[in-house]
Order: sequence, then structure tokens, then C-alpha cells
Amino acid sequence: MPSRNKKLANTQIFTALDEYCARRSEPLRNAGTPRWLSTKPEERKFLVESSLVKALSLSPSMKAARFDHAGRSVLFTVGFDIENVPAPLESLDLDGGLLTTVLSELTPAPCESSSAIKDIVEYSDQKSDPLYDGHDPFLVAGLFPKVQAFSLRDLPVEDSFRIFFLLCLHDRRRAEQWIDEQLATTLGEIIQLSPSAIPFETLCRSILDLDPAALFLALYRCLEAVYAHTQTRNLMTSAGISMPWTEMAKILEEDLGWYPREEPSLAALFQHASDENLGRTLDSLGVETSADEKMPSFTSKHVYRLRNALVHYRPLHQAVPFTKIDWNRLCEAMACLVLQIYEALSKDWEVPAS
Repeated sequence: MPSRNKKLANTQIFTALDEYCARRSEPLRNAGTPRWLSTKPEERKFLVESSLVKALSLSPSMKAARFDHAGRSVLFTVGFDIENVPAPLESLDLDGGLLTTVLSELTPAPCESSSAIKDIVEYSDQKSDPLYDGHDPFLVAGLFPKVQAFSLRDLPVEDSFRIFFLLCLHDRRRAEQWIDEQLATTLGEIIQLSPSAIPFETLCRSILDLDPAALFLALYRCLEAVYAHTQTRNLMTSAGISMPWTEMAKILEEDLGWYPREEPSLAALFQHASDENLGRTLDSLGVETSADEKMPSFTSKHVYRLRNALVHYRPLHQAVPFTKIDWNRLCEAMACLVLQIYEALSKDWEVPAS
């Protein structure tokens, strides 16, 4: 059963170009006429039969998506610049069917001038040329942000955003922003963690954000996801209950309205971290500490203070000295804390020991 209409898909692409030029008071001479991207018969199978599984829109010109077809997943990026393809992905050559699919489904904003669009789109159409056989797909694709495609087999649906995160990390545009290679390498290790626990979609958005605080808050959310661990496990042990602690935490919040207090929960999680990682966190915040300070509670206090200063706007929180923060090293330290804490909790992630 076809999942996509060829005519409608092509109409969406050219309508977007028509409207883009019209908004700039340079309407296309052949606006609204029948036009399409030229495709070969074997290329149309993907266009008609593939299904959109997951999509990520970072901006009108930067998007990613996963389509499945014939036992294979095709991952598209629009507006990315990925030179070194990360394993386990394989680069896939684009064709008319792939381009029609991604441009019609993701509807990225054109990136060329109206005159450049006119040169290509006004060249021909079915109404003016009886021999018209479609526009060159690569010429039309050049009017939009760069499209790349990657292939992968046996990709679980829940891993889609984990792969999007991997692609975001390998986007060469990232190097033009603020994340250095050392931080990028550490972030790459988070790929190994469970997509059911890590907010990979939020991480995708944060690593391409110009504001470093966005990545700090995304990594903080990874810790927030396991706030309830310690107290829930203690309750289950006392009551002799055996089930995944995450399920028990849901029951406590939904039925009793209980949820853990943030700063003490963060301090409890930091008990699983090494003094080295905690010290690196404090150093990156520009906080001096003495040997007699209790590292988990002292570090959690300053991390929680920064979190509040970023998400609230009360006078108390505006006193935090952001200029002293080394954001690359702070986010690297936070990523290391996430990895270390999740490793410590992994032994009872599903069913706690009786």
C-alpha cells in the first residue's frame, strides 16, 4: 500500500519555491504549473513506499529524519555538513527519489535568492513544454540547504534520536561554534547510554545552540531523570518490593504526588562520582574548595545554584558570576558525571536486588 503520493510530494516542493519567491515580490513565471523532480523507476519505490519514522527540526533550514524501507533505515540530514561519516552509518548516494522524499516531508526553507530559483524553476514545466520530463533533482536540491543521506540496518525505533545525536556531533558547523574537540569526544561516549533514560532530542538541540548554558541544562536533565533513584530504592528495600525502580518512582509521583527534592537528590547522586570528576566540575565553575569540604554536597550546591540561575530570574540568581565559568570544561565534567553515575546505577536499572 503506497504511503506517499508522488504528485503531491512534488507539488509540495515546488509550491514552497513558488511561495518563497512570491513573498519576496519576485513571483515565478510558471508558479502553480505541473512540475516535478525527474526520477528513474527504481528510485520511485523509496519515494512511494518508505515511511517516515522520526524527525527532528532544529530550525527551518536544519533538520534530520529517519525513513524505513525494505528492512533498511535511511537517515537524512538537511543543513548539516558531515564530512567523516560516523560508524555504524554508511554514506548513501542521493537520487531523485530520495531527494523528493526528504524535501517534501521535511519542507526545509529554500536558501538561495529568488533570481537563482528563477533560473532553475522557470526553465521548464509541463504546461510550456510537451516533452517536459521533470526538473533535474540535484539542481532543485541546490536551492535548499545541503542534503545528506546515510544507511543503516536493524535500527530499533527507540534509537533514532541517539543516531541523530551522533550526526549532530559530527556536523562540521559545530567546530565553528563553541564546543571544542575534547568536549565533543566526551559527549560521544553518551551514545552508549539507554535512549529511554537520556533526553537525546534535547541534547541534539543543545549542542547546536550558540548558548553553552543550553548544553549544561541538557546534561543536568540527564541527572534529573534519576533524582528519585536513591530514595525509591531505599523504600523498595524496606517494603520488600521488587520491580524496576523507575516504575516505582512513577507510581509514587502519580498516586501520592511524591517527588524528590532536587538539591539533596543531586548530592545523593554525586556520591557515586569520583572526587576527581567533582573537583573538575568545581574548577570549571571557578569555585575554590578546601580539603575538609564534603565534595558531593559541596559540588551539588554549586551545580544546583547555577541551574537555578539559568532557569529563574529572581535577583538572588542574578548574582551568579557566569564570566568565571569555563563552559567547555564544565560541560565535559557534567558529561563525565552523567557517565559515571549511570554506570553506578546500571546494575539495578531494571529490577533491584532483593
